[in-house]
Amino acid sequence: MSAMLASWGFSALWNPPIALGLVVIGALYAWVVGPLRVRLANHLPVRRNQQITFYLTLALLYLAVGSPLDVISDHYLFSAHMLQHMLLAVVVAPLLLIGTPDWFWRPIYRMPAVGKVLAFLTRPLVAVLVFNILFSYMHFPGFYDLSLKNETVHFIEHAVILVTGMFMWWPVFSPLPELPALSDPLKILYLFVDGLLMMVAFATITFAPIPIYTFYLTAPRLIPGVSPLLDQQLGGLVMHYMTLTAYGAATVWAFFHWVRGERMKEEFGLLPRPEPRPGRSNPPSGAPLNGRLP
Repeated sequence: MSAMLASWGFSALWNPPIALGLVVIGALYAWVVGPLRVRLANHLPVRRNQQITFYLTLALLYLAVGSPLDVISDHYLFSAHMLQHMLLAVVVAPLLLIGTPDWFWRPIYRMPAVGKVLAFLTRPLVAVLVFNILFSYMHFPGFYDLSLKNETVHFIEHAVILVTGMFMWWPVFSPLPELPALSDPLKILYLFVDGLLMMVAFATITFAPIPIYTFYLTAPRLIPGVSPLLDQQLGGLVMHYMTLTAYGAATVWAFFHWVRGERMKEEFGLLPRPEPRPGRSNPPSGAPLNGRLP
């Protein structure tokens, strides 16, 4: 670790209160999906891989906001700050949905006011527009520089990225049958449109001819040779490739899930078999095709 970072001290670099808070959340989750679920006796067991996903999500959340990455992003490098934002938006947000069972969300959904708001904000068109509009706005120079100078605004920025990110991923990984995910083909289209909208912020940041964030113009050079403009361009590339990786992985998953579902339907006779072409009859059972043995 460089002397510049070491000067911050252990507490600033590793944020023990955040670590403790996430440990408490992990313990509560273990109690809810374990002893409490057994005591209530009306919930299905939470799958082991779902539990592992949740704990992994807590670790990634700590990496984003509790590790030295937080100090680096807040005081030295725009590219580190973009890495922090993308971890929240395209890694932590979907994994939180995947790692929580439906019966965790159901009491929240049944709250009269909360349920209506959740149902509205998770509509595909609303979710994708709200996320991209707010994400782009929060990376405009004026708001972005303000968030780095005001800790309250900074906290709100991160909370909004995470929460709107969960709304954006809901149509893909909905944990609640009452607010179902899109069909697999529509998931692929949805992710494609979302990726196109993310290009607005990416292009603005990456192809700007000059540094657009004044805060980083005077920031100490943590890595010699990395100018504010190069740092800004690296941040744009971090955004682009993390988005490409996350959306690409989700698209591949949706495609193979779609294909597997169609094959299962056909296997169990839920899909009509292809009709023979006009003028041709089906060969008798066991007869060779095209006059040749198979």
